[in-house]
Amino acid sequence: LGSFCSAWLAPFLSGAPSTLRERSSAAMQNMGACLTDWGVSLACLLSLVVLHRSSRCRPRVPHWFYCFMAVYVSEGVACLAGGFMWAGGVNKRLSFMHEFPAAQQVACGAMMLGMVAEGLFLILTCRELWTSSDSGSLAAKALPEVLVLALLGVLYCIGCAINLPFWAMYQFLHFLALGLVFMAVACFNEAANCSSSLERSCLWRLFIGESVNLGGAAVLTLLDNDCTGVSCITEPFPWESSPCRFGVVEPPGSTCPLPEWFNHGAVMHALAIVSCAICVPALCTLLECGWEPRSRKMRTQ
Repeated sequence: LGSFCSAWLAPFLSGAPSTLRERSSAAMQNMGACLTDWGVSLACLLSLVVLHRSSRCRPRVPHWFYCFMAVYVSEGVACLAGGFMWAGGVNKRLSFMHEFPAAQQVACGAMMLGMVAEGLFLILTCRELWTSSDSGSLAAKALPEVLVLALLGVLYCIGCAINLPFWAMYQFLHFLALGLVFMAVACFNEAANCSSSLERSCLWRLFIGESVNLGGAAVLTLLDNDCTGVSCITEPFPWESSPCRFGVVEPPGSTCPLPEWFNHGAVMHALAIVSCAICVPALCTLLECGWEPRSRKMRTQ
């Protein structure tokens, strides 16, 4: 399996050690994170199919439902690209963008911008839940998030051109953390103030699903400095080690409490799959029963 993956992923492994055996080992180190990342991508695709089938025969689909669909599109793209980053193992060895093979720069860019888009669309969903009207163009409402995403895409290209450290590019991912927190708060607020028992049950399931996703992000952050590699998200944090502890201990990565074949990234991805399984049926039920956010119910009263 390692030899097969190394041959198939050769463009993504070209920054790895030169021998096939070493490349195979590098590919296998993150295999759990790689395969579960692709598993999240598949789960997002299936979620989109279910959500589309639930909405296609309805005369009117609320904006918040389309926003959730955009979240799953972004997450699916991010995880598809992220699987290639984990498979290459570049985060374990490389520190600056010029050290990355061109294919890995593209994969990392797609992963990061996909995760940023997921966070931004979560924020857009929250804005839709908090506004008192569903009128107007959703594309126009999404313009601030689209402009932020475009700006970060330009900054990523500049970062690759001027050889920024990889940990600096990782900081884009804080948009996803912010979106997850906003979404969990919004779901809690809607569930706590809902009068219908069926709708309230669905909203609590949404809150649990988003909390599971947030828990996966917390696991990744807490173990990041020890497990991610020589480049990590938490390197600039004042309470964390810089350079990352993963690379300064002997042997490298020995302070990570999780096995290489199922690291903190794999835990986060597994929880993201669970989150999809919890949230999607709840979203379909809310759509079928014609649920409206509390802000719109208050406006019509």
